[in-house]
Amino acid sequence: MAKLLRPFINGRHLPAAPSPSPSTSAASSNIFTLINPTNAIPYKYYHPTSSDSLQHALLAAKESQKEWGITAPSHRAGILRRAADIMSKNIPLLTELETLDTGRPIRETEYDIVEGVECLRYYSGLVSATSSGGSYQFGGGSWGYTLREPLGVTLGIGAWNYPIQSALWKSSPALAFGNSMIFKPSEFTPSTALWLAQCYHEAGVPAGVFQVVLGGKEIGQELVESPVVSKVSFTGSLSSGQKVYETASRDMKKVTMELGGKSPMIIFDDANVDNAVSGAMMANWYSSGQVCSNATRVFVHESVMDEFVEKLVERTQKLRIDDPLKESTDVGPMAHKEQMDKVLKYIDIGMKEGATLLYGGKRVTDLPDDLKNGYFLEPAIFTNCNDDMTIVKDEIFGMVMSVLSFSSEEDVLQRANNSELGLAAGVFTKDVQRAHRIIQKLEAGSTWINNYNLVPMQLPWGGYKKSSIGRENGIACMESWTQWKSVYVEMGDVDCPYPK
Repeated sequence: MAKLLRPFINGRHLPAAPSPSPSTSAASSNIFTLINPTNAIPYKYYHPTSSDSLQHALLAAKESQKEWGITAPSHRAGILRRAADIMSKNIPLLTELETLDTGRPIRETEYDIVEGVECLRYYSGLVSATSSGGSYQFGGGSWGYTLREPLGVTLGIGAWNYPIQSALWKSSPALAFGNSMIFKPSEFTPSTALWLAQCYHEAGVPAGVFQVVLGGKEIGQELVESPVVSKVSFTGSLSSGQKVYETASRDMKKVTMELGGKSPMIIFDDANVDNAVSGAMMANWYSSGQVCSNATRVFVHESVMDEFVEKLVERTQKLRIDDPLKESTDVGPMAHKEQMDKVLKYIDIGMKEGATLLYGGKRVTDLPDDLKNGYFLEPAIFTNCNDDMTIVKDEIFGMVMSVLSFSSEEDVLQRANNSELGLAAGVFTKDVQRAHRIIQKLEAGSTWINNYNLVPMQLPWGGYKKSSIGRENGIACMESWTQWKSVYVEMGDVDCPYPK
């Protein structure tokens, strides 16, 4: 029996509405069904949040923020710490919820939940230490001061590949700095965001300060258009982000956006090849390749190309593709059928355009009966690629690695930067001077030297070019969730040149 999910608005889950039973179709005009990617069986469903309920949420967010915004930062920090404690006691439950929605192996989702706890604790500490402004002395005893104030009602729109991370990266700083937030998770993966709303409520977040609404793009569109919303934080595709940005700009709303990438990894001739292979696998196979920062363009120096490819194929062949709820599983299914079909289409395009499919690229069917209908794919390794191929240029969002050869530093830099996206990049070399020189010349916002896809909370997250607007995480994110007020205090008479 499929479970009904309900929006969390103004401190409670909305009452269930009568509806027909869900079917195997993903969506209709009045119902959306979640399909378990492991077996293609419907297991949850919901009604998109009605326009009346959205207006109720907006009103609740506006009214509750007035008090929340003037609550002492130390008190808000304490509530976030309590939320972190609640979350830390529910790691097994959240891990399973996240895995069932996304298909990601339970080892991966457990890591996300643990990091989510740290996210809450990080922002509880950050707001306690940085919420105040400064004071300044001027002539004649007059002085001034600055206030860091919240923006008001904010909107978070999350991605389907990392649901709980997306919800926490947006809501933790938003709430810490006194904003309220309406969060719309991806229509495919809403479960952990709904749990988070209940967690915040239990921790002491007032009703209306954090709410979760359900539905697709039309729900997000209505909220972005609302004059009540002062800031939008969006994670998703470039095309969707551009539409959201255009709508938000009409009212001059503040925005932060993370819109994906087609990131390069450069492996030089002096690199530790075993580490480079590990990095390339983490940058392509993790989360079934459904990671915005993945380095799917792997540039390998011609002198180590054969060794790199041999070791890459050997280790990729050992990956255990299985039920993501098993601790031993390395690769789970794609998150939904549409994404699996998209990846298979790109693999076919790659072969037709002349790239060599060296390994994988097929749907996995050699599985137990209860998994045979799941959306499982083999990782695909392409060699003999060139920079003009579709698989090298487009963000595919799946396990499709393009291995490209290079001979000189100047050549590979030009090719690595030849993209309209610039989210991330990585360099593998033992030459420290070259590593820093290359990193400084790469047109990307989140970069690694001799590793890949590690994202500590202290470092700002975001990209260059069309990949991002603004930053999430780190101290830099404060500017995305607050605004400055300057106050001048006159201690004498007004010096006025006009006649009395």
